[in-house]
Parts: sequence; structure tokens; C-alpha cells
Amino acid sequence: MTGPVDVLVRATDAGDTYLTWRWLDDPAHPEFAVLPAARVAEAGELLAVGLPAALPGETAAAGVHRALTAGPFATRAGERALSTALTDAVFPQRLRSQIVERARASAGVRVRFTPSPRLARIPWELLFVTAEQRLLEVVEFVHEPPAAVHAERPRLPEDWEQARERPALLVIDPPTPRSAVGYGPVLDRSDQLLFLRRLSRHAASGRVPRAERASAISAMTRHDLSAALAVPRSRLFYLGHVSARPDEPGSAALHLSDTAQTWGEAEPLRRVGPDGTPHADPQDHRPLAALDLLLGTVDADEPVWRSYGSTRPQRGHELWPMPPRVAMIVCEGHADFRAEETFGLVVAMIHAGAGLVTTTRWTLPADREFRGLPGVGPGSRPVTDLALRVDAAHESLDPVADLTAWQRERLRAWCDGSVEPTTGTPLVWASPTHTIAPSRAVIVAAG
Repeated sequence: MTGPVDVLVRATDAGDTYLTWRWLDDPAHPEFAVLPAARVAEAGELLAVGLPAALPGETAAAGVHRALTAGPFATRAGERALSTALTDAVFPQRLRSQIVERARASAGVRVRFTPSPRLARIPWELLFVTAEQRLLEVVEFVHEPPAAVHAERPRLPEDWEQARERPALLVIDPPTPRSAVGYGPVLDRSDQLLFLRRLSRHAASGRVPRAERASAISAMTRHDLSAALAVPRSRLFYLGHVSARPDEPGSAALHLSDTAQTWGEAEPLRRVGPDGTPHADPQDHRPLAALDLLLGTVDADEPVWRSYGSTRPQRGHELWPMPPRVAMIVCEGHADFRAEETFGLVVAMIHAGAGLVTTTRWTLPADREFRGLPGVGPGSRPVTDLALRVDAAHESLDPVADLTAWQRERLRAWCDGSVEPTTGTPLVWASPTHTIAPSRAVIVAAG
């Protein structure tokens, strides 16, 4: 048996969708397949019916209820039918066969995938490589940003072995100003207690300073985040709200506790008055956008510089330097890849020093929305359990392998019927994605 082998898979939408792949044990022989646009579009529509994001004419609550009770991810038969249809539409048979062959002959296969916008939300790990075997069962699956993201990267990720003993930073469900309608608490009080216990264990082991325990589940502004990241960190874990418009790169944003009085690139969220028009208020909420994390205060004036303790403009990587590992348990944190120009929170964090970003590829329901369904117990908290599992994985030597092993367990339980379909749905445990961007060696030709 040979050692582990990687396959690089890249997708481009140009009329049809073009999928190319190259095995690194045979790099001189790249291959490609053409995915007809109509079939890819149909696959996207089938997937959309299964996801909690509201479809045209639906309210947000109706979209969640549909996904959890009537969509294809609500039953094993429905999920299998959807995954089979997605496999037929976007996963070339030749590539499937090669993956199975390499998996049998090697110590492991890793797929490194750069999706096109049309393929960004596809749950590839659930697709089939044989009639009964899923891709998740035979590979590690990671995303890679386009090569251009590495060009002139101002802050390279530190090696985990050098950073692992530093304190982690956990930002859990920071409250947003009252004007941020629809961005209320993600966690109920009982769920918050689980995180407080987790923080206590981190503090007891020295992984999180005790002074941060009380502030982890409380208000946090972009200034607070900047100050916290000024302390060298091993990792950042964020659970809260994210929003993004797929057609506008850079609009993706974290929802912290900032008001409109705080300078930033994103427009504040305004309350709509009785006359149907937004009314400006200093207490409106301003999200922290990916553009902020990239540009910092270069577009701001001197008072803004001084608010960060500087006499000059600072780039985002100076104000919010990212540790080597970042996790965001949010709605559609992976939205970067849904835009024609691949840029959002994931790429901004890579630009600022992250080497691994784990986040979610679609909207996640809140635990309270599961608990509101018939037959679901009051102690059910699948999303909180996912978040805690990701947090634990990011403490391990190999987070991708650790979380992949857990997902394989979830897949087996889902397929053999040992979990309740509503709370055991792949909508939760198949949502995480890993984007890797390690430092690349610079080769200088001898002159």
C-alpha cells in the first residue's frame, strides 16, 4: 500500500461547468469533465428545497420548518434520493472510480477542492462513489481558495506546534443592538450553560484565561475583538450570526455588538418606520464586514485610527490578526465560494493569517427550532453539539481528520437508523467545511 495521495479538483462556471482534476501521484495527466449547465441548475434547485434558507414566497420560519419536516434531509429515503441525484449531476463517474481505486491502493486520499459558485453548497461528502459507499467514507475532503489568494499574502499562518500552547479566543453568541431585527440570541440559556462549562474546562487547563470566561458570552465590539486578538492566540472560535449577499463580494459580515456610531465598511442595519422607510439612529447595528477585515482603517480618518490606539491607518491583518486556526459556527460562513469573485469572511481571515478555517456551507436552524417540532425532546441541541464538537476538534493535532471521523460516525448512525431523523439530520453534521491555506514556500531562481 502506498502513502496518502491528494487529488486537486477545480470547478469553473463558463456556460456549462467545467470540472478538472489532477492526481499528485500522476501530475502530468490532468483530466476534465463538462457538467451541462441545465443539469447543474436542476441539482441546485433540488438541494435548495432541502435547505433551511427561505425559498421565494416563504418566510424564514417556513423555510426552516420545510427543511426539517418535509425536505429531502428530513428522511433517510429523501436524503439518499437527493444525494444520488446530486452524484449523477455533478460527480463524474471517471473521478469516482479513480477515487475508489486510489483509496484501495493507498493509506488515504484527500480531495482538495476549489468550487465554482454553482457547486459551492453541494454536500460532496454525502455523494456516492459506489452504489453503497459515500465519498465521506473513503476520503478527507477540504476546500482550497484560488491560488491568487496566496499572492502577496501579508500575514502567513503560524505553525500549530508553535501556537498550540497559547490561549484560545472563544466568542460565543455576542448580543447585537436592538435594531438588528432577526439577529437575536442563537443560544437559549441552557445551551449557553454548556459553553460556560466548556470555557471553565478551558480555563482550568490554562487554554482560556480566566479573565475571559465572563466576557466570552457577552457584548463584544470590533474594538474588543481587536484587543483580544492583539494577544497571541492559538485559535479563534466564533458562534453567532453571519450574513452575506452572494452577488456582492465583501458583504459577508460578523454580527458583533457594534452600533452605527462605530466606523466600518458595512452599512448599518436600520429600523423601518411606520411609513416603510428606514430611519437612521446612532444605536443601529453595524456589522463587521469581510472588507473591514481586509482593509482595516485605510479608508477612515485620524479619529478612527486613534480609537485603535494608532497614529496611522492600519490594514485588517494588523487590527485583527488571525491565529492559525479559525472556526465559525454560523449560517453560510462558506459564502465566499458562492460569488464570482471568491472573497468573504473565509478569505479575509486567510489573508489575516489563518491556515485553516472551519465553517458551515449553508444556513443552520437554531436548536430551539428543532425543539419546537413534535417528538423532539427539550434537551435536544444538535447545533450546540456540533459547535462543541468543532471546538474540541480544533484543539486536536489534526482537526480535519478528527471531525471527519466524527462525521463518519454520524453517517453510519443516520444510514442504519440508530438516530432520530429530525435531530440526526445531515443538515447539521454535514454542514461543516474546512478551507486550508498553509504557507507556500517561495522559490527564488538562482541568478
